[in-house]
Amino acid sequence: MIRVRPGIDLIMGIEEVCEQSGLRSGSISCCVGSLGKASFMFLVPFDNPMGSAYCDPVTIEGPVEILSAQGTLGEEEDGSLFVHLHGSFVDRDGCVHGGHLIKGQNPVLFTAEIMVCGFEGVRMLRLHDPEIGMKVLTPVVKEKAKDLRPKRSRQNTK
Repeated sequence: MIRVRPGIDLIMGIEEVCEQSGLRSGSISCCVGSLGKASFMFLVPFDNPMGSAYCDPVTIEGPVEILSAQGTLGEEEDGSLFVHLHGSFVDRDGCVHGGHLIKGQNPVLFTAEIMVCGFEGVRMLRLHDPEIGMKVLTPVVKEKAKDLRPKRSRQNTK
C-alpha cells in the first residue's frame, strides 16, 4: 500500500516508493484520492494501421477527485522504472473524465492511496511491439522462475 502526499506527482510518487522497496514489476489494482489538476490522454480515431492514436494531452484544473485508477509497473529497456496508469476522475463540475495519466503533470491535492501488488517470477519489460508500432509492457519469465508451481509426488491409487 502506498500513500502519495500533497504536491507530489501521482506517478512519480508511485515510482519513488517502488524504487525504495525494490519493486520492479507489478500491478496497480486500486487508486483513490484527489489531484490539484489532472493531465491525461485518450484514444481517438487516426489514420494508421491500428486505426487510433492518443489525442493531445488534456488538462483539467482542480480540484479533481480520483474515482479509480489501475495500471502496471515494469522496466524500460535501460532498467528504469515505468508506471503505466489509467484512471477515471470527476472535475469540480461533476463531469467524469478518464484516460492515460501523464507523468509529472498530476499533483496530488490531499492524498492518494494506491494498492500495488508485486509479481514474482515475471518481469514486465517495456518493449517495442512491431505489430502495433509502439512500446508496450510485456511479461517476460525470469530465468530462475521456470516452474512456479509446487512439485507434486505421484502416488499409486490402486
